[in-house]
Amino acid sequence: MATSPTLERSAPPLQDRPPSAQHSASKFGRIPLLCVIFALGLALFISIDPVRPWILLALTAIMALGADGIIRAHPHGEFHTVGDTAPYLFVPVLFTLSAGLFLEDIVLSYWATPAVLAAAALMGGALYAEYQSVDPEPDAGAMAHFVLNVITYLTAFGFYAVVYGFDVALAPAAFAVGLVSMLLSIEVFREAEADPVRALVFAAVIGIIVAESRWVLYFIPLDGFLAGIFLLLIFYLTTGVISHYLTDHLDRGVLLEFAMVSAAGLAIVVGGRVLG
Repeated sequence: MATSPTLERSAPPLQDRPPSAQHSASKFGRIPLLCVIFALGLALFISIDPVRPWILLALTAIMALGADGIIRAHPHGEFHTVGDTAPYLFVPVLFTLSAGLFLEDIVLSYWATPAVLAAAALMGGALYAEYQSVDPEPDAGAMAHFVLNVITYLTAFGFYAVVYGFDVALAPAAFAVGLVSMLLSIEVFREAEADPVRALVFAAVIGIIVAESRWVLYFIPLDGFLAGIFLLLIFYLTTGVISHYLTDHLDRGVLLEFAMVSAAGLAIVVGGRVLG
């Protein structure tokens, strides 16, 4: 009996495929699975009353391990220690914490499901963009950098708003927003500065500036989202200006753009304060 040509041309087992195909299958398989785990864990955390902090901490650890595995699966990556992948993990880890705390503070009843799904979609975008940023292609690299910047700023805003929502004391609040701002700045500077020590110094400066801004806000009558927007504006301006300086793109046009964004942000804060 003749053998079916379809069976003869069946796909080879995964272990017999080229390494690039194995890594591609690994990447596309792990990211959706990790997003599902993230969504389930986040939904569990915000739905249980009273709050169980260990759920969010466990979810954060799972996301850190999962993101580390995805980054190490890149065929062009050379990662030997945790320190090699650490810069790629700040956004997924901090976004997990920020999303959990932020949604726990503001989301009620029927809004929980769409909020969790939106957060899971953002997590998927962050994981895919981090993977692409390991060895970026000309087109994919620019898009990955843009996606990571957007999620970085959303993560920062979530933390800044939560600090006010949970009524954290001034000193711990200033330390927390300073530390988070420093770690997120490393992501912003990762593509602009090849020297990790120099990037860490600039990130530490950003952390100090945002921490001092939080301290100053103690004497200004701003609460909740308005305070979060104000701190986000400080973070955006400082990281944006320094990032353009590091890439030699800082000119009058860029400074004018940041000035316009600053004016619009301040208008929102002042208008919100007056109307509130």
